[in-house]
This record gives sequence, structure tokens and C-alpha cells, in this order.
Amino acid sequence: MKLARGSLGIAYTYNEPLIWYEYVLETAKLARKEGLKNVLVTNGFINEKPLTHLLPYIDALNIDLKSFKDSFYKKFCQGELDGVLKTIEIAKDYSHLELTNLIIPGLNDKDEEINDLVNWVYSTGGEDLPLHFSCYFPNYKMSIPPTPISTLRRSKELAQRKLKYVYLGNVWEEDDNTYCPNCKETVIKRRGYQILDLSIEKGKCKYCGERIEGRFE
Repeated sequence: MKLARGSLGIAYTYNEPLIWYEYVLETAKLARKEGLKNVLVTNGFINEKPLTHLLPYIDALNIDLKSFKDSFYKKFCQGELDGVLKTIEIAKDYSHLELTNLIIPGLNDKDEEINDLVNWVYSTGGEDLPLHFSCYFPNYKMSIPPTPISTLRRSKELAQRKLKYVYLGNVWEEDDNTYCPNCKETVIKRRGYQILDLSIEKGKCKYCGERIEGRFE
């Protein structure tokens, strides 16, 4: 069906895909044989051996780096930060990788933590690794008010001091375009999930020739 409709591939997301690891692995293998792309959106909780078995079939990942404090992971995620950091370190050498940090007021929104997170991303993946800051909204058992747009903008400002590609998510009114790090021209114009214009040729900005992070084939 996906081939008949001209789809690029499959995104494994919306529920944590690694809880049905075997299904994802076998499906990704079949999709790869048919020339489809595989995209994994995950919290990054996985042991190294199964991860390295899966990654050769994954073209791109977005990993949720929920906080840069282990105490946050233990209290709210019943997990550990180090395991997620290890997944990121491994995945960056296999596939296109992007990170997302959901900013929750009073829990992980302090400048100090944002700076620690950004510094780790920079030292681990370099200035080209894309980072998304997403707006939190109250749901289920968490009733904290939504993330102020000023907090998101401040986080983006801090991250842009070291990283080339920083975005805000879950806020439709904010600019979500990609700009050339060199000439500052718009190379990917977006509206929501739609790409309205792509000014990238052979992985480079069509205006100045600067390499743009990503896979565009």
C-alpha cells in the first residue's frame, strides 16, 4: 500500500516503538528491501546489543532527551539518564539523528540545565546535531500549566550559541524553517508538517554552497 501511494517510508512513533522491538526490526528489514525509509521516534531506553541490531535498518531517529538530570528520569520516567545518553552516542554513528527536549515548567526549564544539555549535545554530536525544544501541555496525571513561549524562546537562544539547527515544537505560531548557517537564507520552508520549499541541492545550500545537515537523497 505504501509503495502504491508513493510513500517515502515508515515512521515508528506515537507509542514507544521499542516496546515492540521484534516487530519494528522485522518490518524495517522488509521496508528496506522495498526501498522504503525507516524513521524511529523513541525515548532511547534500549540495551546496546538490540540497538546495534536495529540501527543498520534505520535511516533517521528522533530521540527524546527528556531532561539532563538523572533525578528527573528516576522520578518521572522510572528510568536512568545514562542509558539514553549511551543510545544517543551509538545512534549518531549509524543514522541521521535529531533530539527533542520537552520543556516542563519548574521541572527541567532552568537555564543551567538547558546549558548542560546543550553543552553535552555539542560535545557529543557537534554543532550540526539538530535539537528541538517542545512545548508541554498538561495531560493525564500532570497538571502543571503549559510551557510559556518565552521559556521556549530563551531555550532556543541559549542553544543557538553552540548549535546550528535549533527548533521549537508544539507551537504552531513559531518559525519552524531551516536556515543556512552561513548565508542565513531559508533552505527549508515549512508549515506544520508540510515542506513548502526546499532550497537544497546535493546536500548543500543552493545560495552559497554551505553543507546542510540531513539526508536529502
